[in-house]
Amino acid sequence: ENSVITPTTYTVTVSNDGNGTGTATPSTAAAGTTIILTAMPNEGYHFKEWEVISGGVTIKDDKFLMPNGNVEVKAIFEEDAPPAPTEFTITVKTDGKGTASASHVKAVAGTEITLTATPNTGYHFEEWQVVSGGVTIKDDKFTMPSANVEVKAIFEKDAPPAPTEYTITFDGNGGTPSVGSMTTTNRKLTS
Repeated sequence: ENSVITPTTYTVTVSNDGNGTGTATPSTAAAGTTIILTAMPNEGYHFKEWEVISGGVTIKDDKFLMPNGNVEVKAIFEEDAPPAPTEFTITVKTDGKGTASASHVKAVAGTEITLTATPNTGYHFEEWQVVSGGVTIKDDKFTMPSANVEVKAIFEKDAPPAPTEYTITFDGNGGTPSVGSMTTTNRKLTS
């Protein structure tokens, strides 16, 4: 009478480093069976490599052939690199009557930006105009938003100096002058 010989099956144990999970398909198999390994990282991690703990197998493309013995593999995960913070640009323009600049050309949100305005001769700085970025400028400073910012320096022409006025008093020398005194404008009398 022929008896069916059941092939001996061995177990695949998959452990992990705590930053994800690993599975083997199938988890029990006879020698020579192809075993497929699957790794699922936790959020913030990615799969790095398989570490063979016991069984002496060679893992290639997440697969290995079952040997004549139990196998233990470990899934190793690695923390994802934090994303680089996004930098936004600061553009400073003028109305042509002076120069202006910002303490940074690019900055991440939350950075304090200081603005500087230097008027041309005969002009003075009047105000900052926010072209885009919706920032509030106070004391030549603003906090960088999560967007590009454009500001414009507005200068104003200096008022001409007020002319110096002099008062002329008339002495009639015994007679009566028609006017006791007059004020000069640009060193001239009105009459």
